[in-house]
Amino acid sequence: MWFSRQKVRPLILLFCFVWLLAGCAQSWSARVLQFEQWPVDTQGATYALELTSEQQNSLEFQAIADAVRAAIGQVGLSEGEASTARFAVMIDFENPLKRKWVQRYADPMFTPFGGFWGGYYGPGWAGGIGYWPRPIVVPVDVYENVLSVRITDRKQDNKEVYRATAISEAIDEDFLQQISNLALAVFEDFPGLNGQSRIVEKRIEPN
Repeated sequence: MWFSRQKVRPLILLFCFVWLLAGCAQSWSARVLQFEQWPVDTQGATYALELTSEQQNSLEFQAIADAVRAAIGQVGLSEGEASTARFAVMIDFENPLKRKWVQRYADPMFTPFGGFWGGYYGPGWAGGIGYWPRPIVVPVDVYENVLSVRITDRKQDNKEVYRATAISEAIDEDFLQQISNLALAVFEDFPGLNGQSRIVEKRIEPN
């Protein structure tokens, strides 16, 4: 694709503007798998978190529990006493660092949107400039954030009535932001459909 020199400058300015706009907001997504047999008579029901002794003694897990509390409160359940709450909520979280191979564009000369610029000038030509992207495959270390939530119904002999797992990937660990988004994804459109697999997407404005 070729452009005359008179058209190059406004196009470069336009591409720079679009590139800057792209940096104003980030996109976040998670894959959610859920199973449910949610009872119908849950108006005013309470829940209690059932944490392992290791989780109870972890400051990190206290932050995870708070994120789940904030998310589950939006579906109409309130936290109650462990001895009287109808529902028991179990939580598990991990974020191992994994290596993935992704395709990117290498730039011998920097441009706002990848690739490189090259020009050609010769007899019979008014001159022009072109753009050629060069795709390469590179290793990238990413955090795989996994939040799992199980809910059992003590009114039904501790029958499991909800289970959901949300998975996201991030280059930066950004623990608090990731766990907050994952908790909201687990309870989005609660209780959903049994055996449903879906993608939850959100836009995150920079601080």
